[in-house]
Amino acid sequence: MMKHMLLKKLALAAIASGTVALTACQTNHNMDTKAPVVKNGEIKAVKVKPISSFLIEISPRKALCDSINGGQIECLQYRNRYESNFNPLKTSIEGFNFEPGYSYILDVRQDVMQNPASGQLETKWVLNQIISKAVAPLAN
Repeated sequence: MMKHMLLKKLALAAIASGTVALTACQTNHNMDTKAPVVKNGEIKAVKVKPISSFLIEISPRKALCDSINGGQIECLQYRNRYESNFNPLKTSIEGFNFEPGYSYILDVRQDVMQNPASGQLETKWVLNQIISKAVAPLAN
């Protein structure tokens, strides 16, 4: 159970670190490899695996964040249910259409692919189900 939770955290770190690109990828559900992620300002190789289901909360507001390709973009903000701070999500969640002003609890899965052009390991989140959608209270 603890190993499963650790893998989820590491996978989320890979997405939040900006090492994710979603184009020209092939899915390999049997992959059990390592990917570079930035943790505490250092690049580290962590094991990344497909995860069939995990819950995240989506903030009712997007945030400006650095793009994977440079520049700034508007990003979804997400957190695990046990975290207090939101993290920028620099990619989309396939099948999810965000509406500003609503908080969401989502059940998502993580696919792991190897980009054939770069050979880089990449992750992609896919919506399994919207667990809840609620109007967010107005911020002062």
